[in-house]
Amino acid sequence: MSTFRSVPTFRGAQISARYWSPVAGRRPPVAHSLEHARLYERAHEFLDVATKLWDSWEDDAVVLDKEHGIYADTDKLHPAAHRGEYFGVAGPLNVPRSPQGHPLLVQAGSSEDGKEFAARYAEAVFTAQQTLADGQTFYKDLKSRLAKYGRAESDLLVLPGIAPVIGSTEAEAKALEQQLTDLQVPEYGLAQLSGMLGTDLTGLPLDGPLPELPEERDINGNKSRFTLVAELARRDGLTLRELIARLGAGRGHRVFAGTPEQIADQLEEWFTRGAADGFNIMAPVLPTGLTDFVDHVVPILQRRGLFRTEYTGRTLRENYGLARPANRYAGTPA
Repeated sequence: MSTFRSVPTFRGAQISARYWSPVAGRRPPVAHSLEHARLYERAHEFLDVATKLWDSWEDDAVVLDKEHGIYADTDKLHPAAHRGEYFGVAGPLNVPRSPQGHPLLVQAGSSEDGKEFAARYAEAVFTAQQTLADGQTFYKDLKSRLAKYGRAESDLLVLPGIAPVIGSTEAEAKALEQQLTDLQVPEYGLAQLSGMLGTDLTGLPLDGPLPELPEERDINGNKSRFTLVAELARRDGLTLRELIARLGAGRGHRVFAGTPEQIADQLEEWFTRGAADGFNIMAPVLPTGLTDFVDHVVPILQRRGLFRTEYTGRTLRENYGLARPANRYAGTPA
C-alpha cells in the first residue's frame, strides 16, 4: 500500500455531523463586520495573546505542597502583559497548561490571507474542494508556504470536508441523495446564497443562471467560499436551483453518493495522490449517516491499512501525530 509522505494512515481523520441544509453558506454579512484583511490582522494578534496565555504556566509550575500550603511555584507563572491594537491582557491564565501544551490550532479558509495565516500558525486546515485536481493544487500550494516559517510539511494537516451519502448499492445512494435534495426549501436557499455571494438574488428565476457577480476582491466575507461556489456554477453550467441542490449537504464541500467501497475508493485516491492528509466527514443526516460511515466505510479503510484500529495517544494532538509545543519559558531562570 503506497502512502503519501510516509504517513501510514489518515492522520487527520475526523468525523463531524451536519444536518442536510437548504444551502451552504454563511449568514449575510452584517454592517459592522471588519474588512477581510483586518480580520486576519486581528487573528494574528489573537493568536499571539492566546499562546502567551497557554504558556503562562510552565509545565512544572504546579507543586501541590500540602504541608506548606503551596499550590504552584509563582516564579513559574508569567504574565501575558499584552497591550495591542485589538486586545489588552494582563495574565497569567487562571489554569495550568493543558496536557496538549496548546489546543490544536485548526484553520478554515482558502483565500490568500487565509492560506498565509494557516502556513504560519495552523496545525490542521479544514478546506473545501470539489475535484481531485483542485484538492491537489490547494495541498501543494499550502505545503509550499511552510518552509519560510521554519515549518515542515508534516507540521500541517490538510483535511478536506466530504459529505458521504451511503447506500448498499450506487442506485440506493443516489436515490437517498435525491430524497434529501427534495426536502430543500429553494426560497431559503436563495436567501443564503445571496449572503454567500454578496449579491441579492431575490426574485431571480430559479431555473436561470447566476447573474453577474462582484469581483472577489470586493467580497468582505468568506472569499474562498465565494470563489468555490462561483466557479462551481460556471464550470458545470448550473442554474440557481441546481446550485442550491449541489450545496445542500456539504455547505460547499464535496458531496459523494455511493457504496461504502466507492466512498473508500474516493478517500484513498485523494489521500494517496497528494490532495489530503485526512478528512472531515460531514454526515449529511443523523444518526444514520454517521453510523453507516463508521460501520461500513471505516472497516474497509482499516483493511486497506489507511485508518487506525486503535488510538495511539491520549490527546487529539497525539492521535494526529503532531508534536507538543514547547513552553516558551522552559528553562528560563527564576
